Amino acid sequence: MSLSYRNRRPAQRLCAKPASLAAAVCLTLLASQAGAATWETLPKVMGGVKYSDNYRLDRSGDSRNEIEVTGLETDAQVTFRTRDPKTNFVITPRINATYFPDERREDSTDYYLNAAFSDITPRRRFAVPFEWSKADVVRSELPGTDEGELGSPVDVDSGRVLQRNRRDYLRIAPEYSYELTQRHRLDLGAHYLRADFDNQLQGFQQDFSEWGADAGLAFMLSERDVLTTRALVSEFDTSTTTDAYGAEVQWDRAFSPTSSAYARIGALRTSPERGPSDTNLIAGAGARWTGERNTFLVDLTRTVGPVSAGTVVERNQLRVRMDRDITQRLALRLGARVSRDEEVDPRGSYPRREYATGEAGLEWRWQQQWSLIGTYNYRWQEYGDELHSGSANTLLIGIVYEPKRAN
Repeated sequence: MSLSYRNRRPAQRLCAKPASLAAAVCLTLLASQAGAATWETLPKVMGGVKYSDNYRLDRSGDSRNEIEVTGLETDAQVTFRTRDPKTNFVITPRINATYFPDERREDSTDYYLNAAFSDITPRRRFAVPFEWSKADVVRSELPGTDEGELGSPVDVDSGRVLQRNRRDYLRIAPEYSYELTQRHRLDLGAHYLRADFDNQLQGFQQDFSEWGADAGLAFMLSERDVLTTRALVSEFDTSTTTDAYGAEVQWDRAFSPTSSAYARIGALRTSPERGPSDTNLIAGAGARWTGERNTFLVDLTRTVGPVSAGTVVERNQLRVRMDRDITQRLALRLGARVSRDEEVDPRGSYPRREYATGEAGLEWRWQQQWSLIGTYNYRWQEYGDELHSGSANTLLIGIVYEPKRAN
């Protein structure tokens, strides 16, 4: 296994600037819409001790190459949100930092910014979610169990973290819905994402981007059931350019305002600029239940999209999450993610990748604003061209302070 290392091309740096500028302008416009609203501020700070026996998930089979770390981790965020029945704006800047006295080269300070704007009337809904991050590849390429909404796992990782690197990531995805009649609804959506790495590692971490659009017609089968037919178009810009177009059918059922289920099936045809076209199955099924003391999510998806290895893959993935408030002071958090990636182009060099992670955590709140947390995480990964798989155990014990926590 060899890595080709080179600095990012100047043209790629210039390409990233328009996207960042457009996102900044969009956020400014959305913020101006919410400027007259009443704002709520919700800060949250965590500080704790972290241990990992294989921090970079080395797959060499030689424990001498596995990096073991013990140190401090801090995580601070502030959520600003409006409280309005029609127009809402949420923005959350966050900083996560680690300090490992015996492995200073693994220290990292990572930055995140999530935002969302929505405007809802009886017949129309408009929303713009936005994500930006600048993070070490240990975090960007080894996702946890809590990323993504039901039916929308936004995963672009390839699991390659054996060399130190950092990634800039941006995603914006506006969506619009309009009720044409009492039984018919028009759904429109678009998305753009871009990932830029400080250093280009060919076949491991390479700059890439994706844009796409979709248009759907929804039929209200009942007060709870909706059937949607949707047309899709995308372009994946990795080490090569791949055009994609297709269609899908999706059924949604709303059990309550906070509990729902869905099932979808479709096909996406990919056409790379070099090589034959291929038709790929896309599908999904899942549900989310929210009760007085429990939240449960299960989501099985098959998607097609770019990853940071510089190629386009089919990803089969299962995600499960459960949050249970055992008592008013004690909460249990469980989560798991299992995925399998295969390159769309059968002539490609990206090997089959299998990845799994599981997490279990407890939170004990001894006061309304203060809580003690303990989290255990297990990761496992295997590539089709390597003799050994890799696994890692991580433990975090910390204290969380939320001065405005209401319950």
